Amino acid sequence: MNDLDSLLKEWIGSQKPITILDLSGVPIDILNTIVGVLLRVLYEGLFWARKLSQGGRERPLLIVMEEAHNYLNDNFKGIASTVVQRIVKEGRKYGIGAMIVSQRPSEINSTILSQCGTFFALRLANATDRGHISASLPDNLDGLTNMLPILRTGEAIIVGESVKLPMRTIIEAPPKDRRPDSQDPIVYDEKLSEDSWQPGGWGIPMDKNPNFEEFVEVWRAQNPLPSRVFTKEKGIIKTKKKKK
Repeated sequence: MNDLDSLLKEWIGSQKPITILDLSGVPIDILNTIVGVLLRVLYEGLFWARKLSQGGRERPLLIVMEEAHNYLNDNFKGIASTVVQRIVKEGRKYGIGAMIVSQRPSEINSTILSQCGTFFALRLANATDRGHISASLPDNLDGLTNMLPILRTGEAIIVGESVKLPMRTIIEAPPKDRRPDSQDPIVYDEKLSEDSWQPGGWGIPMDKNPNFEEFVEVWRAQNPLPSRVFTKEKGIIKTKKKKK
């Protein structure tokens, strides 16, 4: 029942420096529209508040768009692509910037890609993706882009306004307790070693009576952590007590 000011305060006016809008459960069919509406609210709000202390000139905002190829493609009728084109073209002077994160740069709208001032290019094996990156960089950097298929994990080429000279560097991984839940699955592991994040793989036999009730429960709840304890004895299910 609150007005839009309460929502904007939660997004860009809280004391915490980072706000995460999790849209992972949104169907892909309407993702473009929802992302476009959210970005339009942020952009127009910061645009008209540019002379206020809450505006982007006093408190600049960087919008990080993960998996951007899902909604920033060449569908010019898409709301998200239209709004982001405006942000990358005009947002700088109003204190709103954009970071585009994608594994498929060839699917990103060419106008958006051309307005990016700095590139962090990690390993790319696909020739089409490399071609889009090369086309967005100066002509004298062909030697760097040719190395994209052979980069190691965590190794990147950085080019643009944020660095004085183009560089090839290693991005240091954070400590294990601060890493995102995005590690590769273990394909084969006979036993849990000190370097393994979790046991698993086809080398470990599956339980004789695997319980798929919790499998379905986390799927329906759209939450990877089950809220109930599933026991194997006679299918008894106990509800977890929430901590106060």
